Amino acid sequence: MKKFVAREKEVEKLEKIFDSDGFRFVVVYGRRRVGKSELIKHAISGRDHLYFQATTDMDFNLRRLSALMGSTFYSSSQIAPYTSMAAVFEALVHLIKERNFILVIDEVSYLAQADSSFLSVLQSFVDNDFQQCDLTLVLCSSSTSFIEDDLLGLKSPVYGRSASTIKLLPFSIAETALMLTGWSCDDIARAHALSGGIPYYLSFFASQKSLEEAVEAEFFSPGGRLLVEPRLLLSMSFRSVDLYEGILDLMAHGNNEVSVIASKSGKDKAVVSQVLSKLEDIGVVARRKPIAGVGLSRGWDIVDGSFRFFYRYVFPYESSIEYGAGEGAMRLAMDELDQFTAREMEKAFQRFVLTHYNAPIRTIGNVEFPNRLVHRNEEMDLVAVVSSSTILFGECKWRRSPVDVDVYEQLVERSHLAYPKLEDRRYCILSRGGFTQALESLADQSGGRLMLLDAEDLIRTR
Repeated sequence: MKKFVAREKEVEKLEKIFDSDGFRFVVVYGRRRVGKSELIKHAISGRDHLYFQATTDMDFNLRRLSALMGSTFYSSSQIAPYTSMAAVFEALVHLIKERNFILVIDEVSYLAQADSSFLSVLQSFVDNDFQQCDLTLVLCSSSTSFIEDDLLGLKSPVYGRSASTIKLLPFSIAETALMLTGWSCDDIARAHALSGGIPYYLSFFASQKSLEEAVEAEFFSPGGRLLVEPRLLLSMSFRSVDLYEGILDLMAHGNNEVSVIASKSGKDKAVVSQVLSKLEDIGVVARRKPIAGVGLSRGWDIVDGSFRFFYRYVFPYESSIEYGAGEGAMRLAMDELDQFTAREMEKAFQRFVLTHYNAPIRTIGNVEFPNRLVHRNEEMDLVAVVSSSTILFGECKWRRSPVDVDVYEQLVERSHLAYPKLEDRRYCILSRGGFTQALESLADQSGGRLMLLDAEDLIRTR
């Protein structure tokens, strides 16, 4: 039996909806492998339900739905196939009668792709027949654009009908720790970075005795599950996988602007932009955005840690690994693992501040900006806009030595260079190796304007 951890808020939200009366319409979405299906299956366990996973083959969908309807309501999967989704919904309305029932359609974007009339049919039943039922309809998808544009967008036939929407995110580092009981803080951070906080990938780490054994078995051994996963995930979403892999390879090695990627790949800029937009839709990459009017916005980043690791350290040596000769590639990766983890911890730092800071945050991210005094770009790991006059600035130092006052002074200087007219500045520093007594004293005397965090704070605080 799979270990189900975290997601308490999402489970509680679903259970409250399931326990209410009348018709309820719920949307659950998020990138592949993030645990949408596991969440829903956990929440519906022990309840009267039908769970259906759609494909892009409409004939198969109808045959499968017919069989599920038969086994759910007639104790036999051998019933005459329904000929349309309208027929399925009509039968469902008749069969559930006074029952409190849950219908789950997973990967609903495939169903909409297979049947262009599906959303219109859905609208008709949501507005009419389903309103007479004690029914929860749960629609689930891995496509962000389908959910946000086609299903929930202004032009959607069912716009405004959803009672609740859950966008499932990867685990926070504290949630990652729940799957890796007994692991050190350092190895929890490394596993979080390598997995991108994806529960499915973390389950592979949890099944191994140590982080190093997990990395060797899953990334650098023939048949390793994370050796084949990126290509498998891409093939689920796209046809020309080689094109996507070529661009991810370039990005993992520091090429982040469309013009540079186009030049090095030999592809047109429009093609590169289209590929990046599609990768963004499945949660693998994201466009850099200015924060409060500051920051370079030309680039893109791989935001999924497992993909960034794979295309930086595994993909170039795939042939050797498949022949059982991955030792050299693994040594290179392990030598640079703390450097890799440091980048991913910046995102964990941002998420912690977003969810635990003592005031609501409007926008958060990192900012790269030109420093004209030294003729180079500077970066701040965390910029969190609290209000039009207040910003929290942060620095992540993932090294073993304690952070001293000079790091704080540099952060203050950069905040003034990037936002010279800002009225109210707050500061936060995350350190793997702790802090000097001088910096701790400075924080104590700051009146709460300087916050110091260590790895334990992120990992043990939920």
